[in-house]
Amino acid sequence: MKCPNCGAPLTDGNLFCEKCGEEIHIVPDYDPDTDLSVDIEGVFDKTRELDTYEVKRKKKISRNEEDYEDRNRRTSKRKMIDDDDSDWDDDETNEVLAIKDIILSLVDYWNKNIFSKIVIVFTVLLIAGVITAFGFMIKKISDKQSIDYLVEQAEYSYENKDYENAIDLYEKAIEKDPDNVKIKYAISNCYIMAGQDKNAIFILQEIANDNPALEEDAYERIFNIYSENEDYNGINDFLLGCSNETIVNRFKEYLCKKPEFSLKPGEYEEEMTLELTNDVNGFIYYTLDGSEPDENSFLYTEPILLASGEYDVKAVFVSQLGVISEINEAEYNIKIKIPLAPQVSIESGSYNVPIVIKVESDINCETYFVEYRPNVKEEDRVDPDKNSTLYEYPLIMPMGPSEFRFISYNEEGIPSTVITRKYNITIPDATVSKEEAANIATVYRYSLGGMQDTDGNVSTAKGRFEFIIEDAVNIKNTIYYVINEYYVDYANGNKRTLTGLKFAVNINDSNDYGTLELNAKGDYYIIKERSVNSEY
Repeated sequence: MKCPNCGAPLTDGNLFCEKCGEEIHIVPDYDPDTDLSVDIEGVFDKTRELDTYEVKRKKKISRNEEDYEDRNRRTSKRKMIDDDDSDWDDDETNEVLAIKDIILSLVDYWNKNIFSKIVIVFTVLLIAGVITAFGFMIKKISDKQSIDYLVEQAEYSYENKDYENAIDLYEKAIEKDPDNVKIKYAISNCYIMAGQDKNAIFILQEIANDNPALEEDAYERIFNIYSENEDYNGINDFLLGCSNETIVNRFKEYLCKKPEFSLKPGEYEEEMTLELTNDVNGFIYYTLDGSEPDENSFLYTEPILLASGEYDVKAVFVSQLGVISEINEAEYNIKIKIPLAPQVSIESGSYNVPIVIKVESDINCETYFVEYRPNVKEEDRVDPDKNSTLYEYPLIMPMGPSEFRFISYNEEGIPSTVITRKYNITIPDATVSKEEAANIATVYRYSLGGMQDTDGNVSTAKGRFEFIIEDAVNIKNTIYYVINEYYVDYANGNKRTLTGLKFAVNINDSNDYGTLELNAKGDYYIIKERSVNSEY
C-alpha cells in the first residue's frame, strides 16, 4: 500500500506516512454478510481505547506545518471541553463523568475516518431498532393486559367451554373495572356453567345491591338458579330478607311466610274465634296443645273456636312448592263464665215407686238431655248437645233400668258440665197386667176417634197406631201405667214415631184410666172421658 500524498510505500499497521506524515485512512472492503454482525460491545471497547493523541505522539516521524496546525486545532478543542469541565461541581457523580467520556470518545472516533462513521451510524441504527422492538414488545404486553383484550379472550374461552380460564380472565377484567355490570353478568354465566352456583349468586346479588334498576333482573336470574336446583327454600330466604316490596310482590309465589293470627295473645273473657291467614297460596296446619305442627296436624279450613280454657296455638304454612315456613305461636286463655250444671231433682238409685224427674237450669240457660234404655249399648251412648231433646217439662221415670244425661247452654252457647243419672224402677205386684192396660188404652183411644178399628189402623193413611207401656207415674199416691202412643208408618219402612199422646191405667183398677196431662206447675193428672159409642 502507498501513501496517497507522496506515493511512498507504507508499512503495515502504520496510520501515518513515514515520509510525509500524512494520516492514512484505511477503508476495508464492505461485506454486508460480515459487517452487519459487528460486535457492538467490541466497537465501544475499541472506542474507549482509541486516543489519537497518544498514537501520534508515539510516531517518530516529522510532521509538516499543516499537520501540526490541524493537530493543534483538535487539541485546543479538546482543551476547551476540558476547561468547561472545571465548571462542574467537585461532587459530580461517576456516572456523569462516564457519559462525558463516552461522548468525547465517540466524537473523536467519528472524526477519525469513514470506517468509524459507518460503525457509529450502524450502531445508532441498531440501538434504535432494539429500542423500537422493545417498545413494540412493551406495547404488546400492555395490550394483552387491557380490558378489551381480557374480555375477548374470556369470550373465546367461554365459547370453547373452558370456563375456568374464562373466569380467571373475567376476574382480571373486573379488577380493572369493578363497576362493569356487563362483565359481572358474563362471569356469573361462567360460574353457572362451571357448576359454581354460589359464586354466581354472589355476583348477581352484588349487581342487585349496586344497581337498583337491575335489581329485578338480577333476582330473577338468582331465582332461576335456585329453581333449576329445586331449592325453593333458598328463594324464600332471599325474599324474606328483601326490603323491596316491588321485588317481593313480583316473586311472591316463591314466598313462604309464617301464618298470621287474627287475635293477639292474651286473656279473653268470652269465647273467641281465631283466624289463620297467609297471602300466598298453600296450606296452613296447626295444633292447639303446643305441639309442633306438620302436615299430619289439623288442616286449617275455617276459623277456630276458642271456648273456655287455655290454648297454645302453633301454626305452619306449607307453600304449593313444598316450602315450609317458620312456626307462628300464640297462647290464649279464655276465661268466661261457665253455666252451672243442671240441677236434677232425683238422685241416681233404685226405686219401687216411680218419681217424676224435674230439672232446673242456671239463669238464661237451656237444658238438653238424652235418655237411654237397656237396649242401647254402653259404647253407643253419647253426651247431649244442642241437637238433643230440649227439656221443657218434668220427665216420667221409665220402668226398669234407665239412664239420663243433662247439659245446659248459656246465651253465648257455652256448655255446662254433663250431669248423669241412672235409675232402676221396680213396680210392685199389680192386679192389672201390662197387656190388659195396653188393650184398655187402645180401646179408649179408639173411642176418641181417628182410628178405623181397635187394631189401630187408620183409614186416612197407610199406617197404624201402637200403644206401648214404658213408664209409670205416681199421682196422688196411686201408681199408673203410662202408655205411649206411636205411629207406625208403612210407607217409610215401618218407622215408629211418638205422637205425644200419653194414656194412664191404674195398675190395680182397670176402670181407672184416661189421658195423661201435665199442668202448669209441672204435675201430671188424668182426664177421664167415656166414649159416646154405644158399643162401649
